[in-house]
Amino acid sequence: MLPDLAPLASDPERLFQQVAQTLVERGEFHRLFDLRLIHERRRLGLPLDRRTPIDDVEEPLRSQLETGYLAACREVGELLLEAGRLREAWMYLRPAGDKLSLRQRLAKVVLDDDRADELIELALFEAVDPERGYAWLLGRNGTCNAITTLDGMSTQLGLADLKSCAAVLVRHVYRELHGNLRGHLHRLKSEAPADLSVVELIDQHPELLADGSYHLDVSHLASTMRYARLLTEQSLVEKSLEMAEYGSRLPKDLQYAGEAPFEDQFLTHRLLLDATMGRHVDDAIAYFAGRASAATAPDDTAAPQSTTAVETYLILLQRTGRHADALAAYAELVPQGRELSPHAPTLLELAAASGDWDRYEAICREREDLIGYAAGVVARAGGSR
Repeated sequence: MLPDLAPLASDPERLFQQVAQTLVERGEFHRLFDLRLIHERRRLGLPLDRRTPIDDVEEPLRSQLETGYLAACREVGELLLEAGRLREAWMYLRPAGDKLSLRQRLAKVVLDDDRADELIELALFEAVDPERGYAWLLGRNGTCNAITTLDGMSTQLGLADLKSCAAVLVRHVYRELHGNLRGHLHRLKSEAPADLSVVELIDQHPELLADGSYHLDVSHLASTMRYARLLTEQSLVEKSLEMAEYGSRLPKDLQYAGEAPFEDQFLTHRLLLDATMGRHVDDAIAYFAGRASAATAPDDTAAPQSTTAVETYLILLQRTGRHADALAAYAELVPQGRELSPHAPTLLELAAASGDWDRYEAICREREDLIGYAAGVVARAGGSR
């Protein structure tokens, strides 16, 4: 039943307040949003029927109307959050740019069968909290599906979010491998110490790898190595190193070739990850420098060459603090106009890290890169803060 609003005709503010209160009590939050827009249009002296799109409203009224629109989005989004209607809440919080409120609510949610798909969609595919969403996906759908999903999303996620998902994957696959090794050992000897790592298990019990035995889909292991390259946190790198060591001891027919420079997947990843931890750095730099040079050598094919070898070399130089060398390598190995992936350091980042702004300016002049030169001038003067 509709409330009697006629007595409030002479006091529109009280009328809007009463209607809003009624809609909130009824849980009709979408209608509340409509009401807020009508209220804002009345305040600005615009027609109330919303036939005029916001884009057709002249300034300065358009900016004021947009501000009111975003305020209504936040209000209704928060009310829907409080009601536990998360997918609907995101419809309003997204245009307001408010991920934080929904992320905080997702952190308190216990995943269940009824809402799993909705929550994973919000957290992962809507990028509200990719790390949490990816962990949920892994737990429900398993390693194979999760790797395929991450491969499909890797170009859509920001680098920080991709690294957080990579960390989830490394932890998960390590636990899976460790658990399978212990299960195998228990079947062989009726005991399996929980305190032994993956490498300790295969060192102390070589029979685990006898007769071509393996304990994990090797394609899953190889895919995990690809994502492990992104990580620098010690505990994660050490886990990745153990998985690479395990992979390197598998029969050769199970060690599938990867993309250059990781054709020998597990041994080459060990070299990169060891250097990330500060071990055998010179050996790693020499190897990846050679592979980067080979990848940029002219060939007879018209197809563009992969940038993975060059990017890996630049990343390694950056990780090991050789920023000036990385700046020089970038100038030598990355042709003008060639785009690298977001994983690789930019020329500007390397200039800032090395402090060699004169070399950076020279590179920009050689390439006639006016935008890069301008960015360098500003950054050098402290304007990048």
